[in-house]
Amino acid sequence: MSVTRRVLAACFALIALLTAGCSRVSGADEAPQVEVATRDLGAAEVVRDQVYAEHDTGALKLDLFLPARQQTPAPLVVYVHGGGWDAGKRTIDADLSATEALTTQRLLERGYAVATVDYRLTGLAQAPAQLIDVADAVRWLQQRSGQWGLDGDRVALWGASAGGHLVSQLGAIAGDLDKPGGGLTGIRAVVDWFGPTDMSAEAQRAQPHMQEYARRVVEQLLGCMPVDCPEKAAAISPVRNLSGDEPPFLIQQGTADSLVPLEQSLDFAADLRRRGVTVEMHPYEGLDHGFGKGPHTALIADTVTAFVETYV
Repeated sequence: MSVTRRVLAACFALIALLTAGCSRVSGADEAPQVEVATRDLGAAEVVRDQVYAEHDTGALKLDLFLPARQQTPAPLVVYVHGGGWDAGKRTIDADLSATEALTTQRLLERGYAVATVDYRLTGLAQAPAQLIDVADAVRWLQQRSGQWGLDGDRVALWGASAGGHLVSQLGAIAGDLDKPGGGLTGIRAVVDWFGPTDMSAEAQRAQPHMQEYARRVVEQLLGCMPVDCPEKAAAISPVRNLSGDEPPFLIQQGTADSLVPLEQSLDFAADLRRRGVTVEMHPYEGLDHGFGKGPHTALIADTVTAFVETYV
């Protein structure tokens, strides 16, 4: 065999060895696949920057993600962002790997429209302004349902963290026109992601790490510490406003949540059940506030979608 042929043979053998070595990488060494949403979350149309309310502090806007046109009007899911009531944005498609983005895409694929809304942050207004704003956004969309082919009588409220608190409170008081933000119609379901549900001084004492949370954000929301304004704190605590007339609730939270005690969600779910309200409580082992990103993302999104399809 010539030197040239021997060299070529050795090269081919090395390539084959390297290829074989690469093919033997075990599944345990491979990073788990994390599903991400697509551009515009798969919406057939996105209607952005719609002004639904004007205040001295500025305009409040919403974005509407529309599914492909159907023979019947599309039911509506309204998403309310988190951020401690003092921060956060309504944008839901900035990070396509976020759980919110994938969940929205799942809902759109199944024919649901999804709106994401502004509300006044605590630097501009204290409670109950935030509740009133979200309720105004829902009513604004319902009044214009014909314009975008929406079914205003089939609405789900969905929120994360501070947004989870707001949608839970709106679900709790949907049957009470006398309460700020109360009296919403057409609310078929509520999805609460790790939202605080008890702002009371009793909750602060029973759950010590809520004390720092209260000092940092709840005081800004209320304009006082709960111990100094117990009636105001109770008035915006979903767990203290239940009647038994609430729509079905889905509550999802990580067991390692470092901001909102898991006990708040467990107690809230138990109180709903005691009143005969349909509730699903899904704790996720080891997940912190916000869920993070990973293989669990698709599970959380699919759970929301299945719940919404069942009740809305």
